[in-house]
Amino acid sequence: MEKLHNAVRRLREIPWIAKVNGTIHRFTQHMEERRALAISHPFWVIVQKEVTDHVRSWRFNILLFLILLTCFGSLYTSITNLVEETRKANDADDPFFFLKLFTLSDGSLPPFHVFIGFLGPLLGIGLGFDAINSEQNSGTLSRIMAQPIHRDYLINAKFTAALLVIGVMFFALGFLVMGFGIFIIGIPPTVEEFFRIICF
Repeated sequence: MEKLHNAVRRLREIPWIAKVNGTIHRFTQHMEERRALAISHPFWVIVQKEVTDHVRSWRFNILLFLILLTCFGSLYTSITNLVEETRKANDADDPFFFLKLFTLSDGSLPPFHVFIGFLGPLLGIGLGFDAINSEQNSGTLSRIMAQPIHRDYLINAKFTAALLVIGVMFFALGFLVMGFGIFIIGIPPTVEEFFRIICF
């Protein structure tokens, strides 16, 4: 063990290795300072607070439950109709077979992409319509505005937090439907289908 420590010490004494080591050390210190400044920026502090408020609110939990229920309903109808669609001769060599999980329906329930197109704006309205008004009604707006932050930070952070929550939720729902589809039908999506789902 002593020989290993001596070898490492001798390597560190080589001029170009010492120079590279010093450069890496300065770079990591600079990145840690920037990270500490970015985390403590008032905008991101308000965004973190608003995200936790959204996730803990009863309105978000009710809307999340409704969206999960409708997504599983549309997944059930698309999977039951997928069996009939695979029996058709035209769908045997369909290059976008996996995407039918998101677009197929029997008419009783709309497909997944229609639910997302309808419930996405509904969730946005539900989270954003009283973003500032709720602070005023609860009496905390005057306390927040007494802090040394810009009004723009407050307004933009509230809507950025709502967008983050909605975006993460819909990505999670898409991956959840994709995972259940892979588990049930046993066919993974192709790379092109995966990127189409991500872009949607």
